Order: sequence, then C-alpha cells, then structure tokens
Amino acid sequence: MTNALTSSITRLGQQLDTFKKGAAYTTAALDCLQPYARQSRTFIDPQALSELAATFVEVGVLEPLLVRPLDAGRYEIIAGERRWRAAKLAGLTGVPILVKSLTDEEADKIHLYENIHRENLSTLDLARRIELDLQEAKGNLSAVAAKYGKSKSWVSKLSTIAKGGDIMADVVQTGASSDRAVLSTLAALERKSPEQAKELSKRLKEAGSAANKRSIAEGFAEASKSAKAEKSLKPARFPRETPAQDEEEPAWRQSSAKSRRSALIQVMLELSPHSRYATEFTQMSKKYGAARLVLDASHTSTQYVLVDFGDTGLRRRTYAAQELRLLSVA
Repeated sequence: MTNALTSSITRLGQQLDTFKKGAAYTTAALDCLQPYARQSRTFIDPQALSELAATFVEVGVLEPLLVRPLDAGRYEIIAGERRWRAAKLAGLTGVPILVKSLTDEEADKIHLYENIHRENLSTLDLARRIELDLQEAKGNLSAVAAKYGKSKSWVSKLSTIAKGGDIMADVVQTGASSDRAVLSTLAALERKSPEQAKELSKRLKEAGSAANKRSIAEGFAEASKSAKAEKSLKPARFPRETPAQDEEEPAWRQSSAKSRRSALIQVMLELSPHSRYATEFTQMSKKYGAARLVLDASHTSTQYVLVDFGDTGLRRRTYAAQELRLLSVA
C-alpha cells in the first residue's frame, strides 16, 4: 500500500477519534437506538453483516457506537449502524455507546468520515494482509484463496487494491467509491495508464450516489483491454539481415515458377527495410508501381514468393517470404 493511501486513511481515523473526545460511555438497549436520519449508505452487504453478527455472538460488541441524544431516552446512531444491525442479527439486547451532543453539521461530518474511513480501511487492511500472504506464498493465488475460503479472483482483486497509488488514494479520501471492484480496476489502470486512471477518477467523483460506478469502471477496463489488443496486432519488427553487398545472386532468386490457378484478389506487400533487396524493392515500386503478390504462379520453394511491380505482369522479382509484410487485400 502506498504511503499516500495509508496517510489519507490514517488522517480520517484521527479526525474520527477527535470527534469522539468528551463523549460519555454507557450501554443502551437496541430498541432505544435509531439509524442516522441522513444515512448515505443505501446498501449493506448481507454476507458481511452475517459474518459480523457471528463475531458478536462469540466476543460481543467491542467498539462502542457513537450516538447523539434524542428525546425520551432515545439515541440517533451517528457512527456504527452496521454494528447495531449485526447486534440485532446476533440476538443481542444492548450495545456499548458513546453519547455526545452534536450539531447537524458535526453529525453529518462524522457520518461521512465513518463511511469513508471504516469501510475502506477494512478493505485496505484486508488487501494489505492478502498482499503479505501472497508474498509468503510466493505468489500462489490458489494457496491464499484456499486459506480464506475465497476465489482466486477475490485474492487477485485485493492484491491489486493493495498496490493502489495516489489517484486511488484520492478516490478513497473523497469517498467517491468504496466498491472493491471499482478500486481494483482503478488501481490496475493507474499502473498501466495514469491519464485514463485520472479520467476514471473524475467520472467517479462526478457520478451521483445512485450511479452504477462499477459499470463506469468496467467500461474503462474494457477500453484499456481493447487498446492493448489493438497494440498487440501491430506487425513484429523484421529481423535484421546484413549480407555482403557484392555477394552473388542466390539460386532461389533465379529459380523458375510453377503455375497455379489465378485468383481475382490482389495482395499488396512491402519488404523489410533490413533486407539486402530493400533498395531494389523501393526503386521498383517507384518506377513501375506498387508491389503485388503473384497469385497465378508460385515459387518452387514455399520459403520464397513472386512479386509483381505494377499491374502489367512484366516486372517480377523473387523475395524471401519471411521478409515480406502484408499491406492490404483488395
């Protein structure tokens, strides 16, 4: 995990601790608590909630919820709604709380920090642990996945998040997204194409809370894959060949052709600039016309091909097949 990302998360944690100073510790019945009126989170992972509830059954709720007092002995949960829901799921009747009088502005700020800090700190701490496990397992995804009872994809995604850079750190700090799939995509993109990562970060911040940010990230990932595939289709560089200039004409250049059925298509070619015949090829092309593969006859050896310059069929030369590159088919 980068220093920038660790620092941003640490700062949020320190701000939360500052707000909790001066709060009174006590316990409260679950029925006396109610969720924050301006709750920004619309989805709580039921699987994660179930796992948290199982932990509470074993050891109880160790960290108090931060609340502010309401009328008639009731409290509003500012930070800790997931713990409250998990406690209910675990069958508990009460939880520890920290009670503090807060203005609406203070409550909103703490609620925001809690959502950013706690959710992403959990993800990033887990990601850092996964990365350490992978290092100990010498990169064996299957071994680490088996350890956690998860898929290799799950391990790979968290490992990618652990390697996130400053752009991802900014997304975490501003609360633009806490989705593991989104953070994984952004972290991977940041290493390959920082400019695209910056654009994705901008889109995530501009998108509304109801927007499907995972879909936005997937679109960027697909575009990156397409660009990579396009790049891989570029022809390989020709091998360099540097024979002596006064070397005699090889026998394959003088070999006769054997006839075959003609075709209606035209195959346009170019020759490697490293071929000993590059100058000849260029001069013939300029003087007589573009180079075309001869389709109605072939060389006696499959290692060589016949090439016509122009469309008269009167200017023909033989070249090594590996030195020629296809330009177009018409």
